[in-house]
Amino acid sequence: MQIGSEQLFINREKISSDRISSLQNRNYKSMSDSKLKDVSQEFESLFINQLFKSMRNTVPKNEWLNGGLKQDVFEDMLYNEYSKNIAKGGGFGLGEMVFRFLKRK
Repeated sequence: MQIGSEQLFINREKISSDRISSLQNRNYKSMSDSKLKDVSQEFESLFINQLFKSMRNTVPKNEWLNGGLKQDVFEDMLYNEYSKNIAKGGGFGLGEMVFRFLKRK
């Protein structure tokens, strides 16, 4: 069974929304600092990934540079890893701000 490109994009968006809702439904007071830092990093990673997605959508595709669905899937996976690594390395400081905010809650 082959999955169409539209279904693949719908599934990918559902995964992102599932990750966000799992971050929303947690009791942060009872979490250790390391777990709280992981959640903050994950949030920053999601934010950076959305930035990459928005930037990528501004680049026009032509037949010479368009690899089709395979390229789109590869780019999504690549930018997802980039965003995780950037967030892990300190990112923009958003993760640290979220950590301090959740720590107060």
